[in-house]
Amino acid sequence: MNLRILKKLSARAAPLLPLLGDARQQFSAIKCNNYHGTVIRDRKCWDRSRCHPTYTGHDGAIVYTTRAGRRMVMRPPHHPLAGTIMVGGMSGYYEPEWDEECAWLALANLVWWHFTDWSEQVDSDGLPIPIRTRRLRTPSDIFRGAADMVAERDLAA
Repeated sequence: MNLRILKKLSARAAPLLPLLGDARQQFSAIKCNNYHGTVIRDRKCWDRSRCHPTYTGHDGAIVYTTRAGRRMVMRPPHHPLAGTIMVGGMSGYYEPEWDEECAWLALANLVWWHFTDWSEQVDSDGLPIPIRTRRLRTPSDIFRGAADMVAERDLAA
């Protein structure tokens, strides 16, 4: 996934969130001001900058040397494109903080948790094993699951 696709998926997911009970505030991302919270693996979107010759990299950064002999670092982007639909709100009790994520990630998490069954089987650490009750591999699967959740919610009301 790249940032452009994330922006399009967030635009599709935004109208479904209130229907599923997510009452957090929706807003458009501002360039270099928000954090999307997803993993962007498409390296053409990664941030590139010069670095110190002794820098070895961390947090998934790739350090390389150009033909001209300069040390460069590539990092996954933490900021979404401007205009990406985000959801957020205050969380915490004594010291509340602002918590935000892109609308696509919020929808994917809602659908994943809805279609997960926590069986009585346990792993070697004694924790229950999550079992998906539905195939959720692609964005189409997530949107189909969200549509079924909305239909299920309408029947219950």
